[in-house]
Amino acid sequence: MSEFMVDARMRVGLMAWALTGFAGRAAQAAPKRVMISTIVEVPQLIETKDGVIQGLAERGFVDGRDIKVEYLTANGNASTQQQIARKFVGDGADLIVAITTPTAQAMISATSSIPIVFAAVTDPIKAKLIARFNAPGGNITGVSDAPPLTAQLALFREILPNLKKLGFVYNPGLDSSNATLEHLRAEGAKLGVTVTEAAAPTTNEVIPATRKLVGSVDAIYVPNDTTVVAALETVVKIGQETRIPVFAGETRAVDRGALASVGLDYVEVGKAAGRMAAAILGGAKPGDVDAVVAYQTMPNLVVVVNRRAAQAMGVTLPEAVLRKATRTVG
Repeated sequence: MSEFMVDARMRVGLMAWALTGFAGRAAQAAPKRVMISTIVEVPQLIETKDGVIQGLAERGFVDGRDIKVEYLTANGNASTQQQIARKFVGDGADLIVAITTPTAQAMISATSSIPIVFAAVTDPIKAKLIARFNAPGGNITGVSDAPPLTAQLALFREILPNLKKLGFVYNPGLDSSNATLEHLRAEGAKLGVTVTEAAAPTTNEVIPATRKLVGSVDAIYVPNDTTVVAALETVVKIGQETRIPVFAGETRAVDRGALASVGLDYVEVGKAAGRMAAAILGGAKPGDVDAVVAYQTMPNLVVVVNRRAAQAMGVTLPEAVLRKATRTVG
């Protein structure tokens, strides 16, 4: 073999090695893009987003190293949410995390190929995101934050033994709130509690909707409804003025003046979604990953009561309730 041929082969080998090394460095320099969005920023949804990032990191997908996380909020605007969905698709997301029902609906309408993991969606079947929880198929799976209504009603009745009529303020345009209303009526019927609804399609309509319930209900329930939660303090004020207890579907609302709630740790909701996202980034098909209801998989629910709110609404909190509280406000 001639010296020229040996030299040529060495040059080819060196070029191949260099190209392979360059490709490896390029792969390392281009982490997968995980794009997260939510319709509105409230504490529990921010906690969900933070939990998603933690759950990904737990499974070896660290932001800035293995993945690049991008986050956008629609600030309560449905049109903006649709624009964000189109942007995520156009920017070539490797995986989308959709927090809340309207966000997930916008994302699934924008793509049938990019994997989607939803979180904080009350009823993904009613919202037409999935047809079933086990191996849902398609490009989407996720975590439902359906409230533990049986446990909530049990707590409310423990605080108010004579509770018979429960008011429900909600935005009827939200599938998640409609699902909660349907399930609350079913669970309430088992305990002899009837539910009276008051529609508030916009935040400006929360006050008149709440006032319509005064005199006809024993207590008011505020579901995890982004429209109503945005005006929670006004509902609480009416409850204090009229001495009608205000309960909530989400424990953060108790810090803002609601009387009590049994609910989820939303960081843990996000972590569960993050672990699903990690499995998909690792090669699993989203349609093969079972969707879950968070309260059915979490070992403990969070019980929060507000002493100050109880006093303002004319309620005496039983000692048994105070003992079981995970956290007491006021």
